[in-house]
Amino acid sequence: MKGYKGKILRVDLTSGEVLIEPLGDDVIEKFVGGKGLGYYLMYKEVPPGTDPFSPGNKLLFVPGALTGLIPGSSKVIAVSKSPETRLISDSSGGDAFGPKLKGHFDAVIIEGRAEEPVYIHIYEGQAEIRDAGELWGKGVYEATNELWRKYPKASIAMIGKAGENKVRIANIVYDSERASGRGGLGAVMGSKNLKAVVVEPGEKPEVANREEYERLWKEYYDSYATDPKYEHTRNYGTTDGLRSSASLGMSPAYNFSRPYIPDELASKLAGDEVKKYEIEPEWFIHGKSCPIKCARYVEVEYKGRRIRVKPEYESIAMLGAATGVFNFPAVAYFNHLANDLGLDSIAAGNVIGWFFELVGRGLITEEEIGFKVKGFGDEEAEEKLLVLIAERKGIGAVLAEGVKRACEILGRGCEFAVHVKGLEAPAWDPRGRRTYALSYATADVGASHLRGWPRPHQLPNQGPAKELVPSLIEARDESYIFDMLGVCKFVPYKLDDLAKFYSIVTGREWSVEKLRRVAWAVESMARIHNALDWVTPPLDDVIPPRWWEPEPDGPAKGNAAFIDYNDFLEARREFYRLRGWHEELGVPLPETMERLGYPEFKEDAERALEVVRERL
Repeated sequence: MKGYKGKILRVDLTSGEVLIEPLGDDVIEKFVGGKGLGYYLMYKEVPPGTDPFSPGNKLLFVPGALTGLIPGSSKVIAVSKSPETRLISDSSGGDAFGPKLKGHFDAVIIEGRAEEPVYIHIYEGQAEIRDAGELWGKGVYEATNELWRKYPKASIAMIGKAGENKVRIANIVYDSERASGRGGLGAVMGSKNLKAVVVEPGEKPEVANREEYERLWKEYYDSYATDPKYEHTRNYGTTDGLRSSASLGMSPAYNFSRPYIPDELASKLAGDEVKKYEIEPEWFIHGKSCPIKCARYVEVEYKGRRIRVKPEYESIAMLGAATGVFNFPAVAYFNHLANDLGLDSIAAGNVIGWFFELVGRGLITEEEIGFKVKGFGDEEAEEKLLVLIAERKGIGAVLAEGVKRACEILGRGCEFAVHVKGLEAPAWDPRGRRTYALSYATADVGASHLRGWPRPHQLPNQGPAKELVPSLIEARDESYIFDMLGVCKFVPYKLDDLAKFYSIVTGREWSVEKLRRVAWAVESMARIHNALDWVTPPLDDVIPPRWWEPEPDGPAKGNAAFIDYNDFLEARREFYRLRGWHEELGVPLPETMERLGYPEFKEDAERALEVVRERL
């Protein structure tokens, strides 16, 4: 099959052995690439119950099937067992790492644990493990620049102090500005004594129909780069998002306690305010070649420090609105600091916003904290907390565990800790959109905003959530397909476009229906593994208490995430039914796996059903 290298790199950090293994067309046909291939390899090689910090856990980097091959397709998917949720977790990252890796291998599997800090160097279709002793302890920006001096054409996946210290909300940062941010996968790298993965440019895989491929590539790029209907995105990227979310009653402001905020407040962290600081991107900002740009590159001065960073909506909203800080230079600096420390900006903003609410409610004392914290809007405390979290010092050692564990350790505040299955909620409050909370409740990784949005946009009290479940499932499949192909969700491809491109690249006929079947099977496979591990869907496919509180103001005033609890249960049951899962237990039925063409998972599906029944 064209479009692939047909090779997997396996690096055993315990033994120091580096192997190159074949990847057969039969596996590609069933799992495609990116998220699909990554989940299959994890399912096959990491048994349920594996400790995320043990050498038995594996970390995978899997470029999408079309990564680097079509406009807006730069994604690499990092996959591992999450230290936060103990679920198989994936997080995509952009810029040049994915396309460069695609020039060598279709996947990298990293296993074991090195005795001393190391990094992996991938070049000319091979790899070596190298000493990283001098890089350990250094921030992402400094360590990345040091490796660039040595490998000036490479792309680099790096962890900061948070990953080294196994902070459960640590991320993996690519080329200093983009990240696989969710699920604490940077902590998995740290647990393996792996500081970085360095990838030199390689040769793109061959495509089957070169002439038609080049014609389509130009047609789509030119359209996305010039069509007036994409003007707003090209101009602002996602940075105007807080105005949208706030106007809909979907913002995370003040730890999700005020999803609606007035436009004059939201505008302080959005659109035109961000553009005041925009500058020409650096040489390593690969995204400048994208026809639809999701982020702006900015320079700000904060407390006498001049910094450059590439913020986007989620980071701005979570490090700003969620913590009550509405000063863009401060929020951009926090984003830069989180990057340097290697912290998930979504999770960090969530846990600090929760902590500020704890302070505001008088539920924690200054003596317990160790320094004065005012609560929402406290810029000095937010800066200090980010560092303490990454260093696992003082109160930061508690917050480094993530919001679910932090509230349990302190024994208070769990009723306003906003997470699903231990993964902190991102910057979209579902009380402003009918059935959307079901996406969070049933998502494979926990609270992810990238697992399908129901259509059309309506308020929860405008009708039964059950009615929009079919549209949620369609959107979930679309999300999986984008993640399997390595395509950015902000590039407005239709699924027909992607099926056409994938057919031209591979030389095999791919339909939308066939891609949807793979997506459905991969989600079901993840659900089987998670149920065999610890998830009991009737108890765990739920939403946090905060989203059961009616919104206090704005267009969604009076709305909770569902009309009532029965509305939620009926929608969840409908989701399970349409997915071919047990309507009450939420586990894929063996006959569903067979019908999809994946009979090898039937036996595990039967076991998962029995395990969940026994737990209940």
